[in-house]
Amino acid sequence: MRKDSPTTGHAQHARSAVAQDRAAGPLGTIAKTYSPEVRRGSPGGDNPLYDPETGEIFNHQGGSLVPTPQEARANRWALKSVVNSILPGSRTAACMRLRAPVPGGTLADIEIMKGIHQKAFYQGLQVCARVWHCPVCAAKISERRRLELKEALLAARSQGMRLHFVTLTVPHGAGDDIKELLARLSDALKRLSQGKYSIKRCIEQDLSGEVLHGYIRALEVTHGQNGFHPHYHMILFTSPGIEPAYLEGAYLAAWQRACRLSGLPEPSERHGVTVQDGSKAAEYASKWGLEDEMTKAHMKQTRRKGATPWGLLRAVLDEDDPDYPPERAAALFRVYAEAFTGRRQLYWSNGLRKLLQVSQELTDEELANKAEDEQAVSLATLTSVQWKAIRRFRQEAHILTVAESNPVMLEIAILWLVTKAAGLVAPDGAPGGGVSRNKAKRGPPSVR
Repeated sequence: MRKDSPTTGHAQHARSAVAQDRAAGPLGTIAKTYSPEVRRGSPGGDNPLYDPETGEIFNHQGGSLVPTPQEARANRWALKSVVNSILPGSRTAACMRLRAPVPGGTLADIEIMKGIHQKAFYQGLQVCARVWHCPVCAAKISERRRLELKEALLAARSQGMRLHFVTLTVPHGAGDDIKELLARLSDALKRLSQGKYSIKRCIEQDLSGEVLHGYIRALEVTHGQNGFHPHYHMILFTSPGIEPAYLEGAYLAAWQRACRLSGLPEPSERHGVTVQDGSKAAEYASKWGLEDEMTKAHMKQTRRKGATPWGLLRAVLDEDDPDYPPERAAALFRVYAEAFTGRRQLYWSNGLRKLLQVSQELTDEELANKAEDEQAVSLATLTSVQWKAIRRFRQEAHILTVAESNPVMLEIAILWLVTKAAGLVAPDGAPGGGVSRNKAKRGPPSVR
């Protein structure tokens, strides 16, 4: 049997799996690509977007396609399958694939759960909690971080604080070592927040009675013609009398000094620092809102030529980006993954949570392992044979969609996959294999 690679059958399987969640029936019709030709006008009135071949109507905002939650989930699983191929020996490759260990030296049962909000999910699988590497874990963790940020912004406004949105960048080149660049940036940040040249000290000296209460800082990275571009976004919480213009001047001087002393190129006056009101962030972040800019930065598509880390995975999956052919995109993702391992995506300054009365911070690991819905009920307990069949045909996301939209078909959908994997049903003329016929006949999942 041919071994999948980032540029062969693996990407085709993942693209097909995404297409499943646009189709009807237990498994639907496998489409070649996720991006249909879209036109305006009828059917349906109100100038909808639709596929002229199938008549399917798509969600849209401002003329752009907006994936449904099911489509977004399918995309995450498709990108996750690319990571499995690019980083085969990593913790992320085992995430949401292998059964989780439980006390007593045994392994957990794999269950399909459905919560009170009708959202389905798997329980009993290992999770990696790698926000930089795993699209599936990153979505779960960042969504919970986003809720904390919303809580913080609401609390700050209720206390009369003023919010500012700060972006810090440094010049970079295609030949820069991203690991060394990150280390020097970390050193520059320490100089920015400590000692007599810190921003907090500058405010105390320049503006009597004004104070910097704290900040939340997010690390973001993109890749472009000049290589990897790590940079920071910060939400500052200050007293009402501090103006953005003052902060921009203070930050620019302090940031330039910190970068010089850390061995970095001096940031320019034009691009090194930008400060905006918290409610009026740049168009670059407006599609997400302020909170989403902070927590989901590495998930969004960059508007300039280049790619986010998830964009590199998409280039491997779609094989249609001339700037990022699959082999190059995969190699860049490996470099990125190694450089960002262990780095914090989001950092709250000391004492800010207590000041805003926000709950104690949980680690990424704790958030990833936290139950998605404690009131959820189990729809099915999967056998190893059934889970292998689901994984083999990249149907993890689609099985959840079936559980949400048509749970009575869940048993049929899973049994069909097991039968197909056993070779009892020819998958589009391809040879069978994977499990024996006897194993395939051991029965459907326990559907409750």
